[in-house]
Amino acid sequence: MAKSHFEFKNYGFTTIGERGQVVIPKEIRKIMKIKTGDKFLVFSHEKSGISLIKPEKFDRIIKEMTMHLNTFKKIKK
Repeated sequence: MAKSHFEFKNYGFTTIGERGQVVIPKEIRKIMKIKTGDKFLVFSHEKSGISLIKPEKFDRIIKEMTMHLNTFKKIKK
C-alpha cells in the first residue's frame, strides 16, 4: 500500500471571531504556503469537525481516500 499523506499534527488552538472568521496559525500558513486571498473548499461531517482544502489539492485527496476505501473493502471480505 502507498504511503498515506494523512498525517496529523496539533498546532494549538484558534478562536472564531464575531464575524465567523478563524485565524489559521502562522506555522501552518507557512508550511502550506497560504496567503491572503487564497480560497478553500469547506467540508463538515455531521458535527464532528470542519476541513479546509485547497481546490487544487482536492483531486489528490479524493484519489487517496478512494484508495483507502478500496483497501478497507478488501480487508472486510
